[in-house]
Amino acid sequence: MKSPIRILLLVLAAASSLSLQAQRVKKAEYTSAELNNKDFSKISWTAVTLDKRFDASKSDNLATSPVIAKYKPEVDKYCEPIGFCPTGLLRGYPVAPMSNWAVDAFREYAQNWIDTTSRKDIGKDVKIDFALMNFGGIRTEMPKGNVSKYDILSIFPFDNYLVIEEMDGDKVRMLMEFFAKTRGQVLSNVYLHIDGDSVKECLIGGKPIDDSRKYVVATIDFLFQGGDNLYPLKQCNWVVDTRKKMMDIFIEYIQNLTANGKKIEKSEDNRLVVENKKK
Repeated sequence: MKSPIRILLLVLAAASSLSLQAQRVKKAEYTSAELNNKDFSKISWTAVTLDKRFDASKSDNLATSPVIAKYKPEVDKYCEPIGFCPTGLLRGYPVAPMSNWAVDAFREYAQNWIDTTSRKDIGKDVKIDFALMNFGGIRTEMPKGNVSKYDILSIFPFDNYLVIEEMDGDKVRMLMEFFAKTRGQVLSNVYLHIDGDSVKECLIGGKPIDDSRKYVVATIDFLFQGGDNLYPLKQCNWVVDTRKKMMDIFIEYIQNLTANGKKIEKSEDNRLVVENKKK
């Protein structure tokens, strides 16, 4: 059974298609009936926004209204506020408030999952050393003001899952060098300075990478499986798929913030510095 957000996207896609078809028919009718009589004053057009603000009661003449109205009660649940962001969070590369906030929240959630899980193969004393997400997985920006489930599903629309893995230090170094040769990604608890195609400096938890130690990493299954060519992630000692979807993680995280009287606050720092990179 499709989730409400999947239904919403399908409905909006169908609605847009039907609306365009209706406009083409309407325009053809005007062309034959009105334009031949040179009565241009009767032609008028109105743009109808087919998103969460769509109001079927004001668009009774649209063929798509009944389709959208059918799912509107369920979709409306996703438009109710679950949190508040005073400033809004913008996207950008190599660092921006949106990506910084997302990956920091992701790491915090992953740590809490480890601390509270009943799985015996992950000790509760395990600490997440750093978190990794991809810029492409963050599709839009956090709005200023009230934030709804709809907003979070728009930001994180993919069915990606949180995975936790352990990597040897030399493999982590290989991963950072891969970023230097390609493109840096979204990092938490990491300072990475890329100069050209080389790593000038990399700190994890404020310390240089130790090739002899092991690091616990929180990331997404898409990247672990080789998405964005991040194959170094596969060279791990163990990996656990939590089966926690990204969209659900951030909805739950924001709801917990609100329950504790907190807001979605931006995080600004230069954790990823890229210079002298050839375009």
